[in-house]
Amino acid sequence: MESVTQRKPMRTVLKILCHAAAIAAIYLWFSFSLFLGLQVRPLYGNLGMLVTLLLVAAYVYFGFVRKRRDARFGDDQGE
Repeated sequence: MESVTQRKPMRTVLKILCHAAAIAAIYLWFSFSLFLGLQVRPLYGNLGMLVTLLLVAAYVYFGFVRKRRDARFGDDQGE
């Protein structure tokens, strides 16, 4: 059976990979938004940039802000 100390490095690697995948997906969406705005129609590019901003805001909220808020209230719930 794995100990807690053996699982922690694997969990850290998994978190890093998830963050890298999220950043790569946001970058791809941003590039596609630029394509839409420059090659198709400016309105589509503007909408794509709006969606990009929403994706970045969701990434920051769910990746950093929400996690810290939950960690603050820790293990002492209900006691």
